[in-house]
Amino acid sequence: MLDLPDFLPVVTPGLYIVATPIGNRGDITLRALSVLSKADIIACEDTRTSLKLLQTFAINKPLWAYHDHNGDKMRPKIIEALQDGKIIALISDAGMPLISDPGYKLVRACYKSHLPVTTVPGASAVLAGLVLSAMPSDRFMFCGFAHPKDFSELKSIPATLVFFEAPQRVIDCLRAMQTSFPDREIAVVREITKRFEQVVFGSYADVITHYTSLDSIKGEFVIVLSPPQKRGIEVAEIDAALTKLLPEYSVKEASHMIAETLGLPRKQVYQRALALKDD
Repeated sequence: MLDLPDFLPVVTPGLYIVATPIGNRGDITLRALSVLSKADIIACEDTRTSLKLLQTFAINKPLWAYHDHNGDKMRPKIIEALQDGKIIALISDAGMPLISDPGYKLVRACYKSHLPVTTVPGASAVLAGLVLSAMPSDRFMFCGFAHPKDFSELKSIPATLVFFEAPQRVIDCLRAMQTSFPDREIAVVREITKRFEQVVFGSYADVITHYTSLDSIKGEFVIVLSPPQKRGIEVAEIDAALTKLLPEYSVKEASHMIAETLGLPRKQVYQRALALKDD
């Protein structure tokens, strides 16, 4: 039986979204232990992974698998249990539930059924990777698992970008990022809170060289890209690009293409194109 302090709040029926450690099991919170120990049911991604964590703290509760493949089937069952007054904790394999998992659909279903939902916050690989990266953190976007096909629509976002990636795809991902985000700094954070935690920060060339030199690549990865580096664009550079395109394209089309290429406001390029047309 866990010996927990008296100041922890009473655990009442409802759904609890509970963060679990992303590596070091000591990062679990007292409130998380309280909820997990008093829950009637613990819904989790992988029962085998969650069982190991729970056994560490001598917690023995019924485990219901809830993940992408069975979510449609399990949600009504979980909702029914909540309507019967059960205490249900939702956990993921590591970190904060609902981040890159189907938990948000369950929360939405609870709200539609007027059932109580709260969260027990804690470890998050997104935030831990961000703070270890030394990148600006005043404005950032979590982009989920890296998919190079999505990079083109992320290029112009003026914020730090945070990605997850699997070890077997890291090198290919870094090379794709070098092509799509050439004006951003990069940091690769690996095995956060674990024994071999590591941050590799620098140019794409340096980071790629580091990982291609390894015999094997293991661990969980968070890749962080800085906001785009601001550079001064000379009017002559805009004019030169417009001069090439205006004979073949309309003012609107040429302005759009150049604004995308140079990372400039469309209105600014359009006004310059009109001026050149008038001349």
